Amino acid sequence: MTMDKLLLALSTLCFLGGFIYVVMALRKRQPRQTTWLNFAVVAAGFVFQCLFLHSRGQLHGRCPVTSGAEILIFLSWSIVLFYFLVGRAFRLSLLGMFTEPIVFVFQAIALAMLIVGDAGPQPVDSVDPWHEFHISVALLSFGAFALAGVAGIMYLVQDRQLKKHHLGALFYQLPPIRYLLQAIIRLLGVGLALLTVAIISALFQESEPDPKHYSLAIAVWLGYAALLGWHFSGKATPKRVAIGAVIVFVFPIALLAAL
Repeated sequence: MTMDKLLLALSTLCFLGGFIYVVMALRKRQPRQTTWLNFAVVAAGFVFQCLFLHSRGQLHGRCPVTSGAEILIFLSWSIVLFYFLVGRAFRLSLLGMFTEPIVFVFQAIALAMLIVGDAGPQPVDSVDPWHEFHISVALLSFGAFALAGVAGIMYLVQDRQLKKHHLGALFYQLPPIRYLLQAIIRLLGVGLALLTVAIISALFQESEPDPKHYSLAIAVWLGYAALLGWHFSGKATPKRVAIGAVIVFVFPIALLAAL
């Protein structure tokens, strides 16, 4: 196994191990130990992600998003990045627990794809900075949207437990429900702003944007703009916003599948 794949494997194991540890700690009623240690494990996985992306960037001589596997890893990296930026600020200590299995699945798929059919170096004669910028910012926006969907799932879990009056160990470790709604709106806003920049930057590329991909990107933008507009109009309940954050993430996934 090459060094870059070993780094990816280590990162993937970190996220799997962190998730298993948190679940076991909650089952043993030892939630206080989960926050700092889980944060450290996620941080270690993030460091390995950075090293992997740096290694692949050196290999290609450009942004490491040349294949479906690399796009999945870049997306996973952006999800974890926003976890650090938003999760701590909003006291969402268990956001990592909900994030880790998603990142693990994405990276496990990517690792399998690289082991089975790694195309190797993909250099180009000249790097188009606007194209590289467009792709990287778009994937960053998808990371924000993905984390908004994760926060939406946390909101729905807590809302269900409240309505059923079945407050398990997980409930008492979830943040106040208002923090979850604030985090969802903040992430949607950041993601929409980044996607706006990505869409505009595509117009400055040396080559014409692919009509199919560009149309899908605009569809993603319209979907999230409509969801935020619905929220700020006061016509959407917090629960519906949370559901929307989960459902609308289907659009970015569809766009990634088309790349």
